[in-house]
Amino acid sequence: MENTINYSSASRPFIIASIFLLFIGSFIGSIWMMSIFGTNLPSWLRGTLQLHKMLQLDGFLTLLIMGICYMIIPRFRNVLVSVKLVYISFILILLSLSLQIIQSVGNDKNLPTWIMISRLVGILIFLIILFWTLRIRPKLLRLSDYFIALCLITLITVNLIDLSQYGYSNSLTQILFWLLFPLLMIFGIEYKTLPSFLGYIRPRKTLALVSLILISICIISGLASLIFLNTLLLSIIFSFTFFASALIFAIAIHAFGGFDNSEILRFITGEKKARYNFIVVHIKISFMFLLIGITTALLFFLVGQYYVFYDLAIHTIAIGFIGLTIALYLLLMLPPIIGKIIHFTNFNKIPLLMIVISLCMRAVGDLLLGQPLSSSSEYVLSSYRILSYFFGLSGWLVLAAMFTFVIMKQRSMRNESHIA
Repeated sequence: MENTINYSSASRPFIIASIFLLFIGSFIGSIWMMSIFGTNLPSWLRGTLQLHKMLQLDGFLTLLIMGICYMIIPRFRNVLVSVKLVYISFILILLSLSLQIIQSVGNDKNLPTWIMISRLVGILIFLIILFWTLRIRPKLLRLSDYFIALCLITLITVNLIDLSQYGYSNSLTQILFWLLFPLLMIFGIEYKTLPSFLGYIRPRKTLALVSLILISICIISGLASLIFLNTLLLSIIFSFTFFASALIFAIAIHAFGGFDNSEILRFITGEKKARYNFIVVHIKISFMFLLIGITTALLFFLVGQYYVFYDLAIHTIAIGFIGLTIALYLLLMLPPIIGKIIHFTNFNKIPLLMIVISLCMRAVGDLLLGQPLSSSSEYVLSSYRILSYFFGLSGWLVLAAMFTFVIMKQRSMRNESHIA
């Protein structure tokens, strides 16, 4: 048994590193947000967008989803994973990220091959472990595995596309295609767990199957658009099937209700009720953000390629859906990882409210400041500068929400150990 580890220790380094990268990436993103809205910044700060993408996509999201997978998927089947392979994959992903940052900052032309090798080997180790684990049939809700399998396929696909270009494309289709990787993992885990959290009910299997088919069409059309035929029609099919799949999946797992929970609310009090309400509120708002984000992406392709649609499509999905859902599930997963109990009665809705306000400020800022000035009068320029500082705070508000969330999490934990 010396080559095996428990679920918690497998995921711990991934989650710690991913959260560290999240804060750094969000800090850089907040600076970039100010620059987008017209705030004058030093020239050396204006080229940090590439680092923001690397830290958030290749760093935070990749490591976090890997850590979650290493803990949850073996736990679903009550099996253990190899300690050596898990840590090798962790080291290789960190190495590739470090080399990417060095290349981005120093423009070193000799690094791309090493970046590709270390990253692909790390991901392949992860895929082999996960697919080997998925071969074991679970007792319940097998459909969850198909969402997870699609997630793994999407992960290797987006990395092959990115690495083959030695960088990133800023096309909306490619960025949304990248976000499908964590989104599909969220779908897989939510299908398995969320209905029981909401009321000990089963998900609607037929609707979930329809959602799986639609998201598969979405992946195929998105991949075809990126590699072969970058056409408007394929982009519209990609966005439309994305929206339909998300909406049907939300209905399938009862994200917006549709069941009688009066008995549950009648008999739960205190900590259990706080936990239940926390889950319900975050799930409803996160799926609302997801649908709004995909709608703005569809408008980007149908109405016109305006920056407001581009920016909101990416960040409403990334922050509003993926961010809120990850925050929720981290609280549900942390007790066995950190060995402490988290009390939901000590949480409030301040971080959630800050996220909502931030995204609303971002939307208004994109609408008001995303277009060139039609007047150059001193009054207009002065007003523009004031607005740029105000709306530029939207990124810092997200960062403040994250710090507030962490502080609340720390205060909500007891000192005694939790038995996983």
